[in-house]
Amino acid sequence: MDDATAGRRPDLIHAVFRARAATRPDSVALIQGRRRVTYRSLDESSDAVASLLHARGVGPGQTVPVLLASSVELVVALLAVLKCGAAYAALDAAWPAARQRAVVRQVNARTVIVGSPEVFPDGLVLPGAPVPPGGPAPVPDADITGADPAMVFFTSGTTGRPKAVVSPHRATLRLFDDCPFARFDTSTVMPQAAAVPWDAFALELWGPLLNGGTCVLLDDHPFGPRGLRQVIRRHGVDTVFLTTSLFHLVVDEDVAAFTGLRTVIAGGEELRPDQCARFLAVHPGIRLVNGYGPVESTVFALTHDVTAQELHGPVPLGRPVPHTQVVVVDDGRICDPDEVGELCIAGDGLAVEYLGDPAETAARFVTLTLAGSPVRLYRTGDRGSRRADGVYLFAGRADRQVKVRGHRVEPAAVERAADLVAGVRRSAAVLLPGAGGGYESMGLVYRAEPAAGATPHTVLAALRAELPAYSVPARVVEVAAFPLTPTGKLDTAALRELLRQAPSAVGGQASGVVARAFAEVLELTAVDPHTSLFELGGTSLSAIRICHRLGAQLGRPIPVSRLMRAQTVAALERWLTEPLPAAAPDPADDPPPAADRDSVPLSAMQGGFLLGNLDPEFDLAALCPMIWEIDGPVDVAALAAAVADVHHRHGYLSARYDLTAGALATPGDRGSDFQLIKVANEAAARRLLYEALSRPLVLADAEVWRVVLVQTSSRRSLLGIVVHHIAFDGWSEHVLARDLGTAYAARVDGCAPRFAYPVPGLADADRLQRQLLQAADLAEQARFWRAELAGVPALAWPDERTGGPVVAEIALSPSHLAGIDRAGRLPALLDVVGDSVEQATGQQDFAIGLPVTRRASAATEHLVACLIDTVSVRRRPGTATSATVAAVLQHADLPFAEVARMSPRVGGGRNPVYQVMAVLQDSPEPQLLLPGSQVRLSHDAEAHRPLSELIIEFFPGAHSRPRLRIMRDPDRVGHATMAAVVAGLTARLDTLARAS
Repeated sequence: MDDATAGRRPDLIHAVFRARAATRPDSVALIQGRRRVTYRSLDESSDAVASLLHARGVGPGQTVPVLLASSVELVVALLAVLKCGAAYAALDAAWPAARQRAVVRQVNARTVIVGSPEVFPDGLVLPGAPVPPGGPAPVPDADITGADPAMVFFTSGTTGRPKAVVSPHRATLRLFDDCPFARFDTSTVMPQAAAVPWDAFALELWGPLLNGGTCVLLDDHPFGPRGLRQVIRRHGVDTVFLTTSLFHLVVDEDVAAFTGLRTVIAGGEELRPDQCARFLAVHPGIRLVNGYGPVESTVFALTHDVTAQELHGPVPLGRPVPHTQVVVVDDGRICDPDEVGELCIAGDGLAVEYLGDPAETAARFVTLTLAGSPVRLYRTGDRGSRRADGVYLFAGRADRQVKVRGHRVEPAAVERAADLVAGVRRSAAVLLPGAGGGYESMGLVYRAEPAAGATPHTVLAALRAELPAYSVPARVVEVAAFPLTPTGKLDTAALRELLRQAPSAVGGQASGVVARAFAEVLELTAVDPHTSLFELGGTSLSAIRICHRLGAQLGRPIPVSRLMRAQTVAALERWLTEPLPAAAPDPADDPPPAADRDSVPLSAMQGGFLLGNLDPEFDLAALCPMIWEIDGPVDVAALAAAVADVHHRHGYLSARYDLTAGALATPGDRGSDFQLIKVANEAAARRLLYEALSRPLVLADAEVWRVVLVQTSSRRSLLGIVVHHIAFDGWSEHVLARDLGTAYAARVDGCAPRFAYPVPGLADADRLQRQLLQAADLAEQARFWRAELAGVPALAWPDERTGGPVVAEIALSPSHLAGIDRAGRLPALLDVVGDSVEQATGQQDFAIGLPVTRRASAATEHLVACLIDTVSVRRRPGTATSATVAAVLQHADLPFAEVARMSPRVGGGRNPVYQVMAVLQDSPEPQLLLPGSQVRLSHDAEAHRPLSELIIEFFPGAHSRPRLRIMRDPDRVGHATMAAVVAGLTARLDTLARAS
């Protein structure tokens, strides 16, 4: 903090904030959705609430629990409590009501601030919005100092009660006194993503607000890669704090999501050097900070700037933050450099006490004589050392208190809660180590009273009602007797083995991996092995990600259809214990002629596109365009070089597709196709771009894609990319845009690009697809499709041929999206489409085409290719769409070309199964980053042509406007029919919105 914070009480949080409000009254302090709250409004609103609290007798020495979700009202309440001289205790609204009441009793609260009076009828309910100006005058200044309590954080305790850690004003303020680990000033924009009872919440909230910046309050938790991209793009977020586990997840899933940040701070567990190296390779210009500090020292005690040069070993903890001292102690003395001992922390960051627990306070906060003077220290229980250069290193824990996936957990607290469950005689919590070090989860083993009915499911349910989610054991197992070592101690190794052999994990290589994949993809701390993926909040996209991840980890393909059938961790693990079926001989496996030894056969879908390439009219519909509007200079030479980099990186983009020797893709020798068009007339620019993108691509000559830059001035351009569908799908859009941006940034700097992800070549991609089919039970799936499609009629469109547009769009409101999500995105989309087509045609029995992915492993997630196929969802009276979708996705591996041969021939050049398609565009939206320029994706529907007679696409709109796009084939579907479908879609969507 600088001199601008000087005021009457610069050692108090609310006084520093008030000084900021005086110097920056009209600057934005908080953002929540579309709400923007200025410093003046926040200051005045909190003054008004402080008056209400003051009237209730709130003052110094008191703690006020605040039970509100992360919101503007929460921040108003916290400031109001501080202005009264009291300390706030922000509670998690998701905690069980019993735990909330226990915490309120623990802090001996006279007043509770609530959003609704359900749990606390006497609580103070705040207004629904900040109080307007002109309210009561500020309450009188309380007689407190920076050493007095400001806030209470919570952690689990060995007694089974949550520890209430009382932190003073100066503990938070010290972090921003010439802050060494991040830039906190008027330019800072930081999201509030941490749970409100954590000390990280104080960093995310007060870091911006005490320094004139902006805090973005998030509506959605947990904070994943998509949310990170969104807040960076929408609000200009430049600084984030992520738990180490979440940092690792984003690096794994979407390392490009960090683009646009200036500082990333990670903390809570040990950072993995390989993940740091991967991050820094992609984002060398983003500062990566490792933060260390238990809650008792308020956020951080040590921080370290991570560099690529030092990642040959464990990531250091770093050096002390301002007004903080860290010493390594062994047997009451300070250790020499490089000697391992217990890390102890002193200084202004230390907590005042554990509220209501003097014994624990005395045990953890001790006074030692160091260098001849008494010093108050917090004993962390962590072991570490200090290098000669003053940098501290971590060496493990000294007690049972551990971090499990970023959360501090004490097994004794879990055991205490389990022992109180009716019928449990004794329990033991066991930590389960992960493959990458640290602990991935915790299990519970217990003995039950005879005939008491304490089953694993009842014990687990009781623990969920009592404990925070991160403390709930991932597995619970009943035993007749506890195994002991020869010396009579509990045999924890044997208990771990019991947990591994439990029914929820059948054993073998898959044991534990499936649960971890579920938890990581769904961003959950623990997963019940018997709960359905969809009951856990998963979607079809989640299923795809889980299968990709497991396939990479286990070295075998996991068809999505298998997971759709199994749905639970336990069922999928049982299937994984079965051996892979032997591959049936396939003539296509015969080696190609010597001249074509690098060729690979095409999928049935690609073969169809190759045949269609011979028909110019059909082939225009197989062109996939993307258009970007660019404001800012473009380095044309660097862009051309970047296009060439991407061209050679992805084999399907540079391949030659040949029918003469069979449907094959062969590595081509043609260079990339980059064109520059300069035009003075902006109105003509888009027309010229459309013309360039609409010219046919000759697949036999390895002309698979084209990039066109149309410049209208030195700072305004249109960039168009068109790729033939034979080498492209919806998922490929964001991969191509990401790789092109990475290559361009490198070429601008005069370097060759270093891509974050390897991609398989043609042969490897083909092998992965074959493995996927080998793992699927295709014979059984064929039987399903014969029965499912028996007698399916073709759609009969009304006989009218009118002119008019071939494309229409419906904008979706938040209530529309809420209604769709409530009904389930995929079933809702199919219901809306089916109802609308039925209304327009009067036909009740017909099939709807639905694209599905064929990305068989994590490796193919980063490949530009056509890795999709189609399934048919039959709509008929008396059949629930959700049940049909589930059955179809369980039988989605059989190539559509084979399915189509089982259905009646429609003739007349029409698809033999379906004539209308529904597409859920839930792939990540493409983000093209060109340094020095602003780039916007143009959602120009006129650039697209339908591959079906009628196609309805649903864009949820993570980065753009949510919408439905409807396209028709004008030779099959008239404009009046499409208008009737659009009207039906709109009415059905409005019905869903009202129901939500």
